[in-house]
Amino acid sequence: MLTKADKILIVVLLSAALAGISASFYLAAHESGEKIAEVRVAGQVVKTMTLRQGYREEFTLRQGDEVNVIEADNGRIRIREANCPDHLCVQQGWVSLPNQQLVCLPFRVTVKVTTTESELDDIAR
Repeated sequence: MLTKADKILIVVLLSAALAGISASFYLAAHESGEKIAEVRVAGQVVKTMTLRQGYREEFTLRQGDEVNVIEADNGRIRIREANCPDHLCVQQGWVSLPNQQLVCLPFRVTVKVTTTESELDDIAR
């Protein structure tokens, strides 16, 4: 059976956990710096796309018979269309947070979300 002190401890620990989770979501939503997405083919940047609310851009990447259509819309980005055999890159959906990325392995395409602020994360600062 739980004593009164045990119940108080449980409430305090749950409150601290919820506060930490809420703070991390708040900080992720209110990050500073402009978000951009780097489109790379075989490690080389071929396009940089701005990710901000109210902005839309579409980029068609053609490499011979290989086609990837990359769409940026309202601060998020996705690979909308591809003619690769498995279409896993299309099924990944939208990404919008820094360090998230999309990958199309057959065509060696990556799309990584970054910010214009320092590359250091909050712990390293």
